[in-house]
Amino acid sequence: MFLEERYDKIIKMVEDKGRMSVKDLSSIFKVTEDCIRKDLRELEKRGKVKRVHGGAITNRSHNDIKHINERKEINSGKKQEIAKRAFNEIEDGDIVFLDVSSINLELAKIIGSGSKKVIVVSNMPQVATVLNDSKDNITLIIVGGEFSKKVGAMIGAFTNQYISQFTFDKSFVGVCGINEETGWVSTLNMEDGATKKTIIDNSNKSYLVMEEEKYNYDEFYKFAKLDDVSGIITEDRIIYKF
Repeated sequence: MFLEERYDKIIKMVEDKGRMSVKDLSSIFKVTEDCIRKDLRELEKRGKVKRVHGGAITNRSHNDIKHINERKEINSGKKQEIAKRAFNEIEDGDIVFLDVSSINLELAKIIGSGSKKVIVVSNMPQVATVLNDSKDNITLIIVGGEFSKKVGAMIGAFTNQYISQFTFDKSFVGVCGINEETGWVSTLNMEDGATKKTIIDNSNKSYLVMEEEKYNYDEFYKFAKLDDVSGIITEDRIIYKF
């Protein structure tokens, strides 16, 4: 296989999967890991991929926020797995906050069909739709404020003031990116980021819920440090940080 042909295949794999490891690429192309590292350095120089520890991720551009209805169709299987892991962290009698996130819509479905007694607080109106027919073990509170069609939730100063009146046992917060090297957690929208920070500040335990592909990626607005949260829940693992 010619070198440029291997480059093209590596780029396509990273774009299709969002992330590829040096180990996996070495096995696929039957070359040494050092050879793959050299390939990734060259592809990063060309702006085709972004190197991260142990592999490479898509060199994504900063896109506009997709509507919640579009987001929930992306990686739906992974999101359901993340939601199951998140549900296992909820105990009977907990007060939980579900931040705007397509993963949290899946979590709301699981909460609604379960038997745990839970008070659910959310700034996402779609959570109310999901939990509309839930049993008496679920108490639902939707916080007030200005609704952002773009984000799909109530965000902004009034919402933050409302949230600040509560203390949550656990919160589940959506993110656009985590940079493990700098420790920053980020999102696309400044007001959404300020609301996420308010949620974390008023939670005894807070968990970031996201797909693995969002590791080592910076978005526009940094709203928290990894030290501020209790854990990270992805489709593959839970990292506890408390």
